[in-house]
Amino acid sequence: MAIGIIDVREWQTMVDLKTGDKIDIDLKSIDKIKKIIAQNYYPGDFELESIDWVSDMAMRINEVYEPDFMLLSYAQPYFISRFKKIFNYEMIGIINYLFKSVENFLKNTDFVPVIIGLGDLVPLRGFIDLSNIDGIAFCGGMSSCYGGLFDATSKDLDYLAGIPEIEKIISKKKFMDEFGGREDFIKRFPDYLLIAKEGYTFKACGSLARTVYKVPAKNTTIPLYTSLDGIDSIVDVKKVIEENLDNRKIALILLEGIGTRDFKWQYTLCKNSIKWYTYEQDANQYLAITTGKHLQYNGYPPGYKYYIEDDENKPYPYEGPFMEIPENTIGQMNKIKSAALGSRSIITHVASGADISIECLCRMLYNYGTMAVIKDIVYKQEIL
Repeated sequence: MAIGIIDVREWQTMVDLKTGDKIDIDLKSIDKIKKIIAQNYYPGDFELESIDWVSDMAMRINEVYEPDFMLLSYAQPYFISRFKKIFNYEMIGIINYLFKSVENFLKNTDFVPVIIGLGDLVPLRGFIDLSNIDGIAFCGGMSSCYGGLFDATSKDLDYLAGIPEIEKIISKKKFMDEFGGREDFIKRFPDYLLIAKEGYTFKACGSLARTVYKVPAKNTTIPLYTSLDGIDSIVDVKKVIEENLDNRKIALILLEGIGTRDFKWQYTLCKNSIKWYTYEQDANQYLAITTGKHLQYNGYPPGYKYYIEDDENKPYPYEGPFMEIPENTIGQMNKIKSAALGSRSIITHVASGADISIECLCRMLYNYGTMAVIKDIVYKQEIL
């Protein structure tokens, strides 16, 4: 059983991660994590201090747990540039702050870095309003340029085909003929997948309620900084890390909102796409990196109606749309110790599969506190 520890600064509780039920376990290993998150609250998605929060918490966990593999994800450049109106000089300051914090982490630890900028953002050019169709258009979750279409009429399809801001309309059959996919991915896939042109985003059921200033660019390639060889695509990352963990400790560092335009260190290009599909900065991109498999083998297609499976019996209630913890991620490798720290909420522990994960407990930029996820292999054996 994995447990979740929720801290809201002056109050903590512990839950069974799968059921969400409150539990009470009195162990020294758990008390250590409780103390760490109580003393180091998450500043907020728009705060620069949250960048240092990731680095500092990673160094704290490295001291007490000594993991072989760590995942660090920094989401502040993404949140700030996407949801705040800022000047270019302000963004330059944020980027400098980020790389200085990453450098500080690397100087104070002995990890070999694999650093990936997850992609540039571009100014919002406009919305594609899908409220006037007879079918259902669903554009929820983390996606910006992908939407799902269900129960569409021929009139709907003709109407959508005439919208110049829509780049592609792909039927479920056409997608499956080209990409295939595992059973649950196929089951959840929408009748049609809508793809917006760069700079545009959909306005439909599930759309973000926040004001948007930028959206992810069509980043077919993204910057990679590492001394390790063999990473040509984001799905190569897991294999290369696995092959090198026998003789070194490795930190996978993911920088959201950072592409080739803003990456400050020397980099090579890493493929961020499969055929015509380009990854956004969302769960599918994270899982492609940490599982080594493309989106059709990770169960959750863009544009699917996740609310259908979200009832009072849903397992893993703290995992958003996820019905399970994805398998075969880097953090689940046998015979290694792993940890993850991040400011992209649930994706930190879901995508890493780490023994210990500490993440912000935020939803739609509202800061509720901090959450730690600990596997039973850690707290039962008291190896903290």
